[in-house]
Amino acid sequence: MAKILILNGSHRQKNTFSILENISQNLSEHDIEIIHVKNYDVKPCIGCEQCLRKGLCHIQDDGDFILQKMIEADGLIIGTPIYLRHIPGYLKNIFDRGCSWYHRSPIVGKPILFATTTQVTGTKNAVKYLKDLSIQWGLIYAGEVSRTLFNLEKALEHKDLKTFNFYLNKENLKKYKPSYKQLFEFDTQKVLAEEILPIDLEFWQEKNYISSPYFFKCNINFFKRFISFLYYKLLKNIISKNKKQTTKNV
Repeated sequence: MAKILILNGSHRQKNTFSILENISQNLSEHDIEIIHVKNYDVKPCIGCEQCLRKGLCHIQDDGDFILQKMIEADGLIIGTPIYLRHIPGYLKNIFDRGCSWYHRSPIVGKPILFATTTQVTGTKNAVKYLKDLSIQWGLIYAGEVSRTLFNLEKALEHKDLKTFNFYLNKENLKKYKPSYKQLFEFDTQKVLAEEILPIDLEFWQEKNYISSPYFFKCNINFFKRFISFLYYKLLKNIISKNKKQTTKNV
């Protein structure tokens, strides 16, 4: 039995929540917890970068509680209405407060599913952001369940949860095939760890990411590995040169 965390990013318990309830019912064999974001005090990130440089956030509220719940879960489901082609601000506050996870993600390899609702349009732009976020955090994007005013009552299909269920089993991670975008993002984070922040390097060495082609053992063919390695070497050379030039000019 896996532990699944569902974040309801809607201010109401109506359209988005009804879809999340439906998903929850289809995953009833697992341990499911639903958090209604609106019920928690999560202040916006102020960009002080203390979480990046020192590993601590000085803001005292419920943000750390929710982030910790995400860390403890085996799988994540994010439900959100679409506001002006994006997610609500109070949901984004949580993600912004996890900005250090781009450098030191504690949730790699977990499947994440998105559920979105909108009157008519805006889903594509919001889902693109959410997919990018999942890549930055080393998660496994397991699809989305998107509904509009015209198909709110559409029933879930088996395929909607198939990928999510598959990767809840950690044994299946070795079958995962990361995209070029995922590999390049990983390489970028690796170079930043090696060249910029000592706290990142310590984390990456502890996790054995430095000597790995990706966050976890998975299915990467030779050609993808080679292209990824070339990108890594090129980026490392560029940043190393810029770093030396900056030091020289100081």
